Amino acid sequence: MDPNNFLTVLKVFGDFGTIGLVIFLWWNDNRRYSELMEQYKKDMASLLLKYKEDMDEQRQMYEKNVSLVNSYHSIACDLSQIVIMATQTMATLTTEVRNNQYCPMVRIGKAKLVRGAEG
Repeated sequence: MDPNNFLTVLKVFGDFGTIGLVIFLWWNDNRRYSELMEQYKKDMASLLLKYKEDMDEQRQMYEKNVSLVNSYHSIACDLSQIVIMATQTMATLTTEVRNNQYCPMVRIGKAKLVRGAEG
C-alpha cells in the first residue's frame, strides 16, 4: 500500500471508525478488481484480434491451395491427353516397324514376292 493510501485509511478510520475502514477497503479492492477486469478485457480483445488475423491468413492459404489444386487438375488433364497421343503414336509406329514399309530393301523384296506370286 502506498503512503497516500495509508494516510487515507488512517483518516477514514479516524472519522468513520471500523465500519468506514471496512467500506473503504471494500471500495479500494473493488476499484482494483475493476482495473484488472478492464486490463483483462483489453488483453482478450487484442488476443481475439490476433486470432482472427491468423484465421484469415489460414483461410487465404486454403483458398490458394484450392486454386493450386485446380491448376494442377488442368495440367494433369493436358498431360493425360499427351500420354494418350504418345501411346497412339507408339502403337502406329509399332505397326509400321512390323510391316517395315520404310526400308527400301524390304519394299523391293516384297514387290518381288508379290510379282512372283502373280505370275
